Amino acid sequence: MTEDWMMLLVTAKITAKPGQRDKIIENSNDLVETTRKEPGCMNYDLYSSTEDENILMVLEKWENKEALDTHTETDHFQAFGQAIEDMVAEEMEVTIYQV
Repeated sequence: MTEDWMMLLVTAKITAKPGQRDKIIENSNDLVETTRKEPGCMNYDLYSSTEDENILMVLEKWENKEALDTHTETDHFQAFGQAIEDMVAEEMEVTIYQV
């Protein structure tokens, strides 16, 4: 099985600056709804940590690497990154898993 054919699970941990969590969630609404309609997107959700109010997690499932790569080039993905740039305490921590 080639890498392009494998399903992928992606976690993206977002650490908000104090007081910025709700603004990040608000900015994510368009990203989440639009991404769910993309070809190859099987799941795309944003979760809040129960242990640290400033930690958010995006959990994504993609049919293949090509679909994920296409997603990262979309206008809504790029716009979200720019919109939250000054709201995050550190760079987003992204991990990709083969399913």
